[in-house]
Amino acid sequence: MLEVKDLWVTYKSRHGKPVTAVRGVHITIPDNTFIGLVGESGCGKSTLGFAIARLLDGRRNQVAGSVVLNDVDLLKLDERELRALRWKKVSVVLQGGMNAFNPVHKIKQQFMDAMRAHGNFTVTEMKEKIALLLQHVQLDSEVMEMYPHELSGGMKQRAAIALSLVLDPELVILDEPTTALDVVVQHAIVDMLKDLQRRLKFSVLFISHDLGLVLEVAQRVMVMYAGEIVEERSTATLLKKSLHPYTQALLDCYVDPQAEDVRLAGIPGSPPDLSLPLRGCAFAPRCAKAFAACRDEKPETTFGGGGFVQCHLYTKQGVTTDES
Repeated sequence: MLEVKDLWVTYKSRHGKPVTAVRGVHITIPDNTFIGLVGESGCGKSTLGFAIARLLDGRRNQVAGSVVLNDVDLLKLDERELRALRWKKVSVVLQGGMNAFNPVHKIKQQFMDAMRAHGNFTVTEMKEKIALLLQHVQLDSEVMEMYPHELSGGMKQRAAIALSLVLDPELVILDEPTTALDVVVQHAIVDMLKDLQRRLKFSVLFISHDLGLVLEVAQRVMVMYAGEIVEERSTATLLKKSLHPYTQALLDCYVDPQAEDVRLAGIPGSPPDLSLPLRGCAFAPRCAKAFAACRDEKPETTFGGGGFVQCHLYTKQGVTTDES
């Protein structure tokens, strides 16, 4: 349903050093699929989501490549054509989206604004649709008559998710949708998202730095580091046998809180400066398995085990990508 090919995003800088936040990304999101995108802060996750949805300011960045949604390249559309697709084909829940509501308007008014701008509905139809969407996210229909300040953080985030579904989009991009919420509310929203996606059959790109949440909700997981997707495979396969040393390091940071012996591990070093040219594998300076080629040569993509990985271990060291 969505195919991204060789996508590059470079931010212009006031200091003269452009920052290449997304580096030649290739991804595919099939119909009715829940995809997770995980990585450290600053790896380019949100930039990738914004580039797909055409939310980046063209005056401050340069985007190259293609983003094809149902045979339409979004990067080639003008503003009028893009406006016709937004909300109907692709919608976004931004990080901190629960604070994006206008505080002086009732919730229903903010739904109606989107429906009037991108559709043709009577007032009765709009109210019925809003009530149904609120029901989908486990909120009472009376919430539409409330102001944002009357809702808790979790209720506002549920309303923001409902708003993203107001015109039945085929793809919903969720950028850190549970940030700033407590753990109990996070898991409630994740469970709700899984149920919604299963019933309404839209595709999801779920962006998060929280690997635990991504593993709970996603059918497939993409791992991003320094602007590149370094590994992609099904959640079950990733848990059984992760391949990239960065993915393995992320999993080592994630522990079962119910386990008797809990040992936390960290990833040494810091992510690279994306304003500088990267040589070899970007993760090599932090990788315990790195060897000479990792520092000098960019790794190729190796397919196997129901996904792919970018790592010299599987091209130069002969390590298998099989699940066994």
